[in-house]
Amino acid sequence: MKRIAIIGGGISGLAALHYLKKRFAQNVDVTLYERNPYVGGCIATLETQGFLFETGPNSFLTNQPNTLEFIEELGFSDQMIEANKDAKRRYIQIKGKLHLLPAGPISFIKTPLLSTKDKFRLIGGLFIKNISKDQSVYDYTSQRFGAAVTQRLVDPFLTGIYAGDIQRLHMASVFSKLWAAKGQKKKKTRLCTFKNGMGSFIKHLSQQHKACIQTGIEIGNLEQIKADIIICSTPAYITSRLLNMDVLNRIPYAPVAVVGLVVKKNSLKNSPDGFGYLVPSQEGKEVLGVLLESNVFVRQNKEEKMFIRIMLGGSRHPAIINDSTETILAKAMREIDEIYGFNERPLSASVKLWPRGIPQYELDYPVLRQAIRDDLQKRPNLYLCANYLDGISFNDCIKNARELIDRLVV
Repeated sequence: MKRIAIIGGGISGLAALHYLKKRFAQNVDVTLYERNPYVGGCIATLETQGFLFETGPNSFLTNQPNTLEFIEELGFSDQMIEANKDAKRRYIQIKGKLHLLPAGPISFIKTPLLSTKDKFRLIGGLFIKNISKDQSVYDYTSQRFGAAVTQRLVDPFLTGIYAGDIQRLHMASVFSKLWAAKGQKKKKTRLCTFKNGMGSFIKHLSQQHKACIQTGIEIGNLEQIKADIIICSTPAYITSRLLNMDVLNRIPYAPVAVVGLVVKKNSLKNSPDGFGYLVPSQEGKEVLGVLLESNVFVRQNKEEKMFIRIMLGGSRHPAIINDSTETILAKAMREIDEIYGFNERPLSASVKLWPRGIPQYELDYPVLRQAIRDDLQKRPNLYLCANYLDGISFNDCIKNARELIDRLVV
């Protein structure tokens, strides 16, 4: 019987554990080691004033069949809920005002986000081909669609995913899944979460495999564990120390602060509408975006109260890691006051700071990724499965774990 060790209990490590047990059943002895007293990594759900505060990702898209199969295998499909269809309206904040993001031809023609010239440039850009993807997102989209589209649409969109700087993010690496999906049959994509939060899924998943999970154990070196195969699912900077693989230390991470506010609906002068809004980097704000959780998911909708989630920091404001909880909260509240207007303080506030939140696929990422692959070639029976490789999303992590286990020879 082969002994397999998984180091790291985030969604990547947990998914790898699940697929190992599913594929090899009783033919492998698997142990997952997690240094924290809990598993899930950045995925966790806290309750406050009857609302669910997601400290990390709050949802996922159904455009990856593998994720839906994964959830079904675990018997958790009945816990899935869809985003409220009435909350589709999304906004971009420009100079302190919210502008509706175009959702169709008519709204595109009318939007003040772009000038008439910019709109024609965007349409024309759809027919431009042969622009190198081996450059920054900013350079690629500026060449193809113009500066205004890049700054006012592309920039906030990528900010909402990576919390990164599009002048440093590598186009081909960031949009690799988009290129791979070209030509495939498109299915209706839904935004989903779970009735009791993303954390409830982690609890269910870990409970299914609790006999294989050991928490509160920090692995300092590989000699500490006896295994025939080792899968490292820790962040790049931790894996770098563990494996003495210097190249991993060159993958930067964007810091992200997440603030959750419970407010009385009548305490806001301007009634919050739609999904929320994103803030382009040209605005110079530390706030990356605001999500109106009560509007998005019905479970969060209360008669007199609502829940708002604010994201701050990112690659463009790394100094957020030096701020106290009180300072971060004050910045978030100032933002909500500027846009919606506060008549009184929130009923409760929660703050979670991730000093190294999201790995960044920057301009040298293709070189770094190849160097990682080359290094692994010299280390038989050692594998990496984490969000700094091949996609940062919840869906990507599950898909990559499955693909790794599918090609594993035991």
